[in-house]
Amino acid sequence: MNAPRHQLSWVLLLPALVVPTVGALFYFFIFPDGPVGKLAYALTKVFILCYPLLFLWRAGLNGVLRRAPDIQWPTWKRVGVTGLLSGLVIASAGFLLMWTPVGSLVWEAAPRVMVRAEGLGFRENFLLFAVFVSVFHSGLEEFYWRWFVYGQLRDKMRRWCAHLLAAGAFGGHHLIVTLQFFPAALALILTSCVVAGGVIWSLMYERQGTLVGCWLSHLIVDVMLMVIGYQLLMGE
Repeated sequence: MNAPRHQLSWVLLLPALVVPTVGALFYFFIFPDGPVGKLAYALTKVFILCYPLLFLWRAGLNGVLRRAPDIQWPTWKRVGVTGLLSGLVIASAGFLLMWTPVGSLVWEAAPRVMVRAEGLGFRENFLLFAVFVSVFHSGLEEFYWRWFVYGQLRDKMRRWCAHLLAAGAFGGHHLIVTLQFFPAALALILTSCVVAGGVIWSLMYERQGTLVGCWLSHLIVDVMLMVIGYQLLMGE
């Protein structure tokens, strides 16, 4: 179902699994402030966009916006409703989590979040950053992690192994980020939520044959995260 026409070798697929996490190490841990960190961040995002495009002619376009023919996919209305509802459910759970002791630990990290945001230049342009992350970056991540990474892995191993490996790699750079702000135990809990989200979205992609539903769901979740981020930065 929407499988890429040609499989990439593990040598070509391995960078896709590890570069986002290695990039996060550079821009959040090794060089968290100044131009080097900003450059590492920009180069990592360029890689996420451009690396799959190098193989687009081999993988084909099915699964991005159009779907493979001769398969009875869910209707576009159902795709949209599923994406909307799943995003709202996950976002609601995130907001509710902020009312638990976990939320108190997140608030304790507000000064560290502020320092990192200022170091990377996000705070003074937070609205533009929030729009970029919620709308464009969520789509980019779905294109990269679901269409490209999971789309390749599912032809190399059992489907559930592919779901878990793609979601685990997706969670890797999130672990680096959360470790900068939270205790290790909390960072692991939050990263496990990211991994669970990755599995949910790759399952949606697999069953719907398109990125539209999982992108819509991911967009709504990122809006929730940006709202929480704004509250942390502004102390509201």
